[in-house]
Amino acid sequence: MKPILTDKYDNLILQITSLVSGHWTESKTAIWKEISRITGMEVNKKAVFDRINHLESVGFLESKSDMNRKQYRRKDTADSHLEFIQIMKNFEVNQKTELERIKKLKKITKVNGKLSKAGKELLDHVQGEVDRAYMMIVRVGYQSQLGIIPNDIGNERIEALEDYIDVIMNALQKKYDKEVMKEYFQNHVKRLEFKI
Repeated sequence: MKPILTDKYDNLILQITSLVSGHWTESKTAIWKEISRITGMEVNKKAVFDRINHLESVGFLESKSDMNRKQYRRKDTADSHLEFIQIMKNFEVNQKTELERIKKLKKITKVNGKLSKAGKELLDHVQGEVDRAYMMIVRVGYQSQLGIIPNDIGNERIEALEDYIDVIMNALQKKYDKEVMKEYFQNHVKRLEFKI
């Protein structure tokens, strides 16, 4: 299985923040400029900054303040066993919430077969949960490749995260029109290969 990141900039941000083996990347602006250089086009500065904030909030990046500037680097430390158990407990709480929403919403489409507002909100929320789980899969896979965690532990963690995703997706598929969901998820998931 190829790891999936949720945004077209995530892969590049993580690549850039690890280029100088453990050194700090100058700033968000420096990361944005490097992405523009790599892609050969002017990219949306706000979108890159938002993704940097997101990657920091989910533990993929760490930051420090140096004078007036905040510097970043990819966080290459593994969660302890207890930290991972807590992460999975949080995922399970979110999973129960998603399953309740699925149980309560009878249909996700209008009479004409198009996605209803409530259906879109449900799928958007599910997509957010799936994205968070995929981000963890990428992180664990990366840590396993670097030898930060043993391969067997990495595989166990990835399997637990995949099971989490499968439970939600199976509940959706059992209840709602598969074609509508297929169209929604194909249009909303960005598949990017994670490069080290």
